[in-house]
Amino acid sequence: MSLPDAPAIMAAIRATWPPSGLERSGPFDLPAETRGTRRATSARLRPGATATEADIAEVERIRPGTVFGTTDDHEDALVALLRARGYGEGGISDLMAGPVAPLLGDLPPVSGFAHWPPLAVAEALWDDDGNDATRRAPMMRAPEPRVAILLRHSDRAAGALFVGIHDRIAVLHLVLTLPRFRRQGVGIIGMRHAAVWAAGQGATHLALPVEASNAAAVALYRRAGLERRGGYRYWSKT
Repeated sequence: MSLPDAPAIMAAIRATWPPSGLERSGPFDLPAETRGTRRATSARLRPGATATEADIAEVERIRPGTVFGTTDDHEDALVALLRARGYGEGGISDLMAGPVAPLLGDLPPVSGFAHWPPLAVAEALWDDDGNDATRRAPMMRAPEPRVAILLRHSDRAAGALFVGIHDRIAVLHLVLTLPRFRRQGVGIIGMRHAAVWAAGQGATHLALPVEASNAAAVALYRRAGLERRGGYRYWSKT
């Protein structure tokens, strides 16, 4: 079974991390939110659309300071226009995906709990990691099926993640392992819990965006069988 490509992964990411609404401006969709993660607030080109410099200028007029997002090798013309207007790259995320099946199997007892809505302890972990209620609001809008997973190690809360599904792709968001529990297998156990839940919902693949500079996280996802399928970049005025 072939892995989803970068556009399919981005479609799944957006579907499972939705804004409260979208405003159209020419070929762009502008999320209603202006606060929160760049993933939730950045302007995105609609699939199959093309943009002109005038289209970008109109977005700048109606929403100054907008960050744009582009998928590598699929929106190169837009990248050229953004560069010409003085935009600089503000970070790249690897888009990774892999099959669910290799991660299935029995899990260590009480190593994780799939649940919805998120438990207060999971919300507290995300709060402490800088992802407050505003930043994680998209998960509360995500369509079903969706799940929060609380990870445990040594009888302590050790991490958390959120998973949503679109087109049989289970997308992981808000993936967190507490620093004192890193290098103890918590991360890979979290991936396995996500896979078991996703398979039960009919998903065939896991996918996620991860900052390309986060070598430890990229290595973890590779160990879980995920591969880089493309990149996603953010652009802002320099």
